[in-house]
Amino acid sequence: MATKEATVFIIDVGKSMSEHNGGRNESDLQWAMHYVWDRVTSTIANGRKTAQIGVIALRSDETNNDLSSEEGYQHISILQPINQILMTNLRDLRGLIKPSRTGNGDALSALVIAIQMIASHCKKLQYIRQIVLVTNGRGAMDTDDLPDIAKKLLEDSIELLVVGVDFDDTSYGYKEEEKTDQKRENERILKSLTEQAGGVFGTLAQATEELGMPRVKSTRPVPTYKGSLTLGDTENYDTALSINVERYPRTSVAAPPSASSFAVKSDSAAAESSAQSSATVVNGDNAPSEGSLAAINMARTYQVQDESAPGGKRDVDREELAKGYTYGRKAVPISESEENVTKFETSAGLEIIGFVPAESVSF
Repeated sequence: MATKEATVFIIDVGKSMSEHNGGRNESDLQWAMHYVWDRVTSTIANGRKTAQIGVIALRSDETNNDLSSEEGYQHISILQPINQILMTNLRDLRGLIKPSRTGNGDALSALVIAIQMIASHCKKLQYIRQIVLVTNGRGAMDTDDLPDIAKKLLEDSIELLVVGVDFDDTSYGYKEEEKTDQKRENERILKSLTEQAGGVFGTLAQATEELGMPRVKSTRPVPTYKGSLTLGDTENYDTALSINVERYPRTSVAAPPSASSFAVKSDSAAAESSAQSSATVVNGDNAPSEGSLAAINMARTYQVQDESAPGGKRDVDREELAKGYTYGRKAVPISESEENVTKFETSAGLEIIGFVPAESVSF
């Protein structure tokens, strides 16, 4: 059974995130989103329904969360509830995540909302739970509930990952010059929280640098051979050796994710319900959510030369076909019984057929 995952991204979209700092030619938000989009698109590429994502906007112009009526939870908006994220959701998020016109919004209150989202979604089920906070640390924070937040993260087994724009990180060797007192204090608070909750605190520079590193994907090992390793003729000699062994691949090729083909509907077809076109997709997993797309069904036909048929060719059923081999310009048919005679009976096995002196082998 695939491992269930629930990850909530808290993205700081405050007014200060639109600024260009550190000599970069892009805003703090644009720089931070390189990391977020990489994480999200990697999850989409895996195609696992059990890997689910939620997104919260911190310091947003609007307020959209279940605790909005309480003090301290304004300017925090849930953009994506925890769910499997698809390409359509990704396009929607790209339009929603942009710098706001406000600097109000508490990062610690956003953490409380993220914890509540995970608790409500996962309940007591077995999930890998993570909250990723991406911020520049330039908003006000109320630390009264800090110990309770750390305790709740530990109780619910939620890993907290804080990725800070231009945060100081001695282990990475980064230090921001001319840092404001408020940002320095917020970094201290967030680092203290991650230490209490057993989380991870890091600077965005290191996170973006590691995007270029290959990711190792843990997979369940599947044996390519299960059987006997023999030394000698075990059928005729009692002194022969036979050991039950299993062989596993050490590495495998990581193929790119496959794509599904869809066609743009005509004006008449677009008027029909999108559910009708979605039902034609195999297994329903790759059904397009947009009403303008229709699934493509593949069909194969077999034809033979027939001068009496329209176009000089006649369709035949697959059951009417027979196997054959070309011999010169002729086709020689072969029946199933004849084909069975020609098959070479084999069985899988590993056999040691001999040894050579070590000194005769060059390395």
